[in-house]
Amino acid sequence: MSELPENNNFDLLRRLHRELWPEISSVVAFDVPVIDHASLLIKGAGAAGTAIHQDRPYWLGKEASPTIFSVWIALEDMSTERGGLMLSRENEVGVSEMSSFNTGSILEHEESGEPAGGFPISITDQVASRMAESMRFIGMAKGEAVAFDSFEPHMSGPNVTPDPRLSMKIAYAEGKEKTRYLTRTDTLERSS
Repeated sequence: MSELPENNNFDLLRRLHRELWPEISSVVAFDVPVIDHASLLIKGAGAAGTAIHQDRPYWLGKEASPTIFSVWIALEDMSTERGGLMLSRENEVGVSEMSSFNTGSILEHEESGEPAGGFPISITDQVASRMAESMRFIGMAKGEAVAFDSFEPHMSGPNVTPDPRLSMKIAYAEGKEKTRYLTRTDTLERSS
């Protein structure tokens, strides 16, 4: 890997990974664990909510068999007013059940000319309106995280506060057959 720029956020990624991975790795049996991608999720003051969607339709071209799953981390205390993450409590499982990740199905999605919250592919209005009743805000204090697979429907509300909402997503995957990913976990762990 070439030299990284001084201000590259790898220090934040490394710190979060070291906190999260020990518990996750005990139940996710990847031969070559990688971080497929990681993103700071900054929802601006007054920004719209993100429509209900699954990640798998976005990742179909990344891998034939689904392994990618997301860990969504609160970088500050989350609230409904700040546009925090919303999931269906009906799908909630404990860490010990993570081995059943990525075994769902893709719901009907549609492309939108004006994507809510920047996601151009979202679950169709007809399906989303039925699902909306089961979607619940996930209250998280700064530093807490929730993991979900690529088939999990999720969304976020609008940020109605005068300040941006700060969170991060780390997407882990099996890297054995991948040629493109952000970094291997062992490489990240060896770096200072």
